[in-house]
Amino acid sequence: MTALLALLAAAGCTDPRARVAPPTVQVIVASGAHPRSPGDLPASIYAYDAEGFDSLRVTLRSTAPGFGGDSLYLFPDTTEATLNVDWQVPAGVPAGTRITIVGKVWNLIGFGASDSAVVTSQ
Repeated sequence: MTALLALLAAAGCTDPRARVAPPTVQVIVASGAHPRSPGDLPASIYAYDAEGFDSLRVTLRSTAPGFGGDSLYLFPDTTEATLNVDWQVPAGVPAGTRITIVGKVWNLIGFGASDSAVVTSQ
């Protein structure tokens, strides 16, 4: 009985097994940002994974025809990064256009995560 209690007490002191989790990603646009046409739309994408991450894809989508974009960034041997992007808003984008910035990151074992931010042009 004493040995069983000692075994249970020892088991309670061990660290739980670490679980595999997806990376962290956050798209950050300045609060109150309302891009104008023509103009620019600066944003930051923060990514983190304790085991390291492989790549980050940044996509810009809008309700205006022909205004969008897509970029892929590779980060060898990186566990944390902040990427600053500056999208150019072309002339002719009407006021009230919804612009969505999406950041997707994948870690080295294939798990992915995404985040997005939406702004409206003025």
